[in-house]
Amino acid sequence: MRNSLALGLLTLAIGFGGSCSFIPPYSSIKEQDVSGFHTVKFRSGVYSSIDAEADDVVNDPPLLNSSLELDRFSSYGIELERLIGNQFSATVSIDAREYHPETLGPPIKGNQIHAGLRRYFGDRALTAFLSTQLIYNFGLEFQQERFESDGFLAWAVGAGVNMAVSENFSMEAAFMYEGMPDVKSHHVNANETSSGFEHNLSGMVGYVAVGYHF
Repeated sequence: MRNSLALGLLTLAIGFGGSCSFIPPYSSIKEQDVSGFHTVKFRSGVYSSIDAEADDVVNDPPLLNSSLELDRFSSYGIELERLIGNQFSATVSIDAREYHPETLGPPIKGNQIHAGLRRYFGDRALTAFLSTQLIYNFGLEFQQERFESDGFLAWAVGAGVNMAVSENFSMEAAFMYEGMPDVKSHHVNANETSSGFEHNLSGMVGYVAVGYHF
């Protein structure tokens, strides 16, 4: 599933690459002067298909594998985008994230830095884009079980649309599949004592953002 989704988006990018002209994300419906090559955005996660998977790594064969459904997902971030070519831009963002399980208890926390590239398509102010990102997660905090993980790398690939509402402001929506490796955790204040589990929080995430261009 993860590999087929990434392959499909890559094929889409190659197929459209030579046929569409480019309008920068700060363009408006009417022609007008632009204010710069940078955008600062405030974004929020509004959708998630992520379930928290925990796999037994102590016993062989494993005795316990579980998937923890989430009741609520929250992610808030600030993103900086810089136009770097006729059809491309670079993005960097910092996101504060919480995964709220259906069972009562504190959320799973995992703050992240995202760095990526975008390819824009289209000839109107409503501009489609493809995006790929490298993610660094500072570590997961399982507060209820008093587990935590070290920092780790993850990745994301997806697509979205950007709508310029004026010379300085735009709105956008994007869906990203975020893939993370199986991450081992340990007891808080006892780095050498394993929790006995590997955790995975891969899945689709939907974002909306408001941007200011300068």
